Amino acid sequence: VTREARDLALQASQAKSEFIANVSHELRTPLQSILGFSELGRLRARASTPKLADMFDEVHRAGQRMLALVNDLLDLSKIEGAAETLQPERQDLRPLVQEVARELEPLCGPRRLTVALQAPQAQVVALVDGVRFQQVVRNVMANAVKFSPDGGRIDVRLQVDPTHAGREIRLTVADRGPGVPADEMERIFEAFVQSSRTKTGAGGTGLGLAICRRIVEAHGGQIAAAAREGGGSVFTVTLPAATFGDTTPAAL
Repeated sequence: VTREARDLALQASQAKSEFIANVSHELRTPLQSILGFSELGRLRARASTPKLADMFDEVHRAGQRMLALVNDLLDLSKIEGAAETLQPERQDLRPLVQEVARELEPLCGPRRLTVALQAPQAQVVALVDGVRFQQVVRNVMANAVKFSPDGGRIDVRLQVDPTHAGREIRLTVADRGPGVPADEMERIFEAFVQSSRTKTGAGGTGLGLAICRRIVEAHGGQIAAAAREGGGSVFTVTLPAATFGDTTPAAL
């Protein structure tokens, strides 16, 4: 009975993932048309009809939010349905994290935010899919930027954890935002769940952290949230360090 229930649950999960993937693909085409025509409309109306241009702006912003949701749904369905495999390589994580920090500088400047990045002088090597690893880093750091108070500081630290005999890599992103309630620390990594302190209804799909957890776990690691002393949140990503002879992890 247990095996039969498990098989039924797996079939239901696969059917759900396939349904989400198919719907997401079907929605992308009309959304691209909406975005294209709204962009054209606001450009043509900007000079002659400012109010009409504002309306096209609203349509374009709504279309972008919807496209972001569709992309996240498609991403999640790929991971859950094992439709996409990791392409891991032995890589130094320092330049990967630094690149993401540089990408976010345009968002930090207008709000006078500082990103303080600490990393060892020696290489921090892990077996990772660089694109997917950066997706995790980008999501966690972007959240920190989004919810930090103006003029605040975001502390990012990459290190080889000495308590695990050099076998564990730890990346922490700490902010001074509103934080996450203790009873929501785990739930925020579930699909479509957002913290009650940061849920505004003006954006965000509630899928970013769920996708991050699946990617990190596919690398044999973990991601967790905790309260920061003095206020704010700390997100921690742990990954196994690479050693000679490591092989590629299993497919997602």
